[in-house]
Amino acid sequence: MKKIFLSIFLLIYISPYAFAEYSKALELFNEKKYKESLAILGQDLIVADDYKSGSPNYKIRFLAAHNHWKLGNIESASAHFRRCMAIDKNIVDPYIDIAIMFVERGRFNDAVSVVEDGLKIKEDPMLLWILGRTYYKKGNYMRAKELLEKANSMDPEFYFSYNDLGIVLMKLNKFGDANAAFTVALAIQPDSPEINYNVAQSLLMIGKNKEALDYAKRALELNPDNESIKNLNKRIEDIKNN
Repeated sequence: MKKIFLSIFLLIYISPYAFAEYSKALELFNEKKYKESLAILGQDLIVADDYKSGSPNYKIRFLAAHNHWKLGNIESASAHFRRCMAIDKNIVDPYIDIAIMFVERGRFNDAVSVVEDGLKIKEDPMLLWILGRTYYKKGNYMRAKELLEKANSMDPEFYFSYNDLGIVLMKLNKFGDANAAFTVALAIQPDSPEINYNVAQSLLMIGKNKEALDYAKRALELNPDNESIKNLNKRIEDIKNN
């Protein structure tokens, strides 16, 4: 399953010197020194080499896009991601990452457009998850449910898609089904405070208050400063005591 972070395993040959410079830029990115990382990448990027065989430009632009994303330069990030799409038309990673960026920014129509283009290249579970999440954000819960279920069928280890499916099912008042989805997500990622919180909520909605409190307490152990988790624990305790 593809993780939602910058991949460093792009299969492009670059010279030892260029590789060292790129590695330094990647190190700076991981240290959250985004401007410094961009400065190195800017020195190495030769625009005229975008489509030259063996050029490192895809790699450089992909990392540059993530730096701009972190800095809030959304249009610059978009330009680099789109150039990556043009350089290698068979890779869906730029479609995935630009769509996630658009969802974060609330640009849901842009996200849908990008994902639909990516799905023409490959029916990838990440793209389906993003599309499902986007429709959830837009309030189209039935369409979101359909897409998330399809993503889960393609990748059974896709815990954040199961988690989002649970949230959508809660919106549809299908609390038992939501609990089943959250339980799958929790089995894959047991130390997630968010998923433990969601399991607790779904159990509360089907009247299993004691079990709900167990998961709410676990969520609080994992994230003791979260106000929503604190409030859920208090709400369940109040219900038990009345």
